[in-house]
Amino acid sequence: MVYEGEAVDTKIRPGDEVYIRISSADDDPTNITGDAQRVYDANLMSYTVNDKGEVKLPYTGRINLEGLSLEEASDKIEESLGQYLYLPSVYVRFINTKVTVLGEVNQPGVYMFDYKNINILQAIGYARDITEFGNRRDVLLIREEGSKRSKHYIDLLDDDLLESEWYTLKSGDVVFVEPMSRKKWGMTTVPYNLLLTIISTGLFVYTAFN
Repeated sequence: MVYEGEAVDTKIRPGDEVYIRISSADDDPTNITGDAQRVYDANLMSYTVNDKGEVKLPYTGRINLEGLSLEEASDKIEESLGQYLYLPSVYVRFINTKVTVLGEVNQPGVYMFDYKNINILQAIGYARDITEFGNRRDVLLIREEGSKRSKHYIDLLDDDLLESEWYTLKSGDVVFVEPMSRKKWGMTTVPYNLLLTIISTGLFVYTAFN
């Protein structure tokens, strides 16, 4: 069976955080930010796409990247820098895609990704999988979009998961794996010896009175 699921959005949208690295083939290093490096530092060259789909670059000013793939954005920026740099080379990628994974996972924490989309199974994989006490049928997804906060319970064993709108996570999502009932009751291990003793005692009493 083939699951089509929700299409992965690989286009640049308002609100996305992108890293833009620019290098040039100039004999004399030219740095449009004023520092001495030819390849620019990621911390200095990250941009948030504004509501109009634009980022503001030195020299070229505002340039609209909305709806473009990373490769298309790279080509467009290179073209705009052609009049200022000799054979400019531009590298663009997404940054700051952040997902928090908590609860019954082996390595809970906040995970950062340099690509735009990640699905819930991948996020749990980065957290070193669910522990033996994690409930795979009761995973809470918390999502904030603007001022709206929503909660969704997900069954990871559901055959329809791959087609669900909650399969692909968004930056800022929180995934919480609920504990199974036996851990909630404080039973970290199954008391097999105690159960066998109770069963044996019950059989003895039943046999004695019959």
